[in-house]
Amino acid sequence: MGSFVRSVKYRLIAVIAVAVVAAIGGIWWYAAYYTNTPEYALKMVGEAVENHDKGKLEKYVDFEHLLDVSSDALLDGLVEANIPAVGDTKEAVSSFSRMFKMPVVMSLRMAIDNYVEYGQWSKSGQNERMSAVDADMIVDKSGIGGTAFRRLDSVAVDSESGTALAKIRVFQEEANEEYVLDVELVKHDDGPWQIYEITNFKDFIGVVHNSRRQHVKLYLEQSLAIMTRHDERAAALEEKVTNVLAGGSLGNNDTRNSLKKLMESEVVPEWQARKNELEDMKVPAAAGTLHRLRIKICDLHIDYANGYAKWMEDKNAATIRSADSSLKQAKTLEKEAELLTRQVNSHIK
Repeated sequence: MGSFVRSVKYRLIAVIAVAVVAAIGGIWWYAAYYTNTPEYALKMVGEAVENHDKGKLEKYVDFEHLLDVSSDALLDGLVEANIPAVGDTKEAVSSFSRMFKMPVVMSLRMAIDNYVEYGQWSKSGQNERMSAVDADMIVDKSGIGGTAFRRLDSVAVDSESGTALAKIRVFQEEANEEYVLDVELVKHDDGPWQIYEITNFKDFIGVVHNSRRQHVKLYLEQSLAIMTRHDERAAALEEKVTNVLAGGSLGNNDTRNSLKKLMESEVVPEWQARKNELEDMKVPAAAGTLHRLRIKICDLHIDYANGYAKWMEDKNAATIRSADSSLKQAKTLEKEAELLTRQVNSHIK
């Protein structure tokens, strides 16, 4: 019995010893190895963002280099996405864009600081209104505002150069697809691994802007179908009005009643239906001005038709003047909308 107890005792001591050694080994591995890996640096960056710790973020990100090369990539990406020039022309435009590099660097840094500190890319407030606008512009142009982290795919370390390449998978909302960012990290002699550069940031900008062009193209195609269909109906209604006038006189009550009924029961609902269909559309930011212009044109035609119908009843000169003013504005805005449509079309080709 005594020997059995001693055997159990020795086994228990051995298990405890193994556990202690394993624990010590785990602590050593964490302190001496894991904390000196690029994976650990990326984890610390994530914690810094989550905990709004800008001090920790500074430790694991080489902001001076990252912002410098990111601003170049952003400017080059925007030039290629919006000005499909080649050769000397493209080089001239790219060189000119470098004049804006410092504001871009400052705005990028401000956007990052805002995101870490407040959880959003811009801080609202009167005292920082101009700065917030700048940061908002950079966030919008770069597409980072609609980009969310998904996972770390892999990390490859080059021991000779002291660099590592992390494949970070993100989801870009506007493109509605995942994209893998190539994030380069650098190991300094007496410091931790730091995020140094996003080597395919320019390509990412291209993906975002190509997606935006596709959204605009789809909007133009769908809105053209709506406009064409309703233009045909509007033309048919104008012919109806012409026929009523040709068959009678504005001094005749039957004619005026017919016109009033036509305006209220057919013309107004037709323009309201066009407006409703346009308002139900998903509108990309690049087509926002054009879309709002089209909605305004609908409102003016509705105002004209209602005013004309009212004039059929009250025969007041001020009523028809107001209605005619609305129609005149609508015709002017229609010409502007045609011009703007051509301009928007030119940017997606």
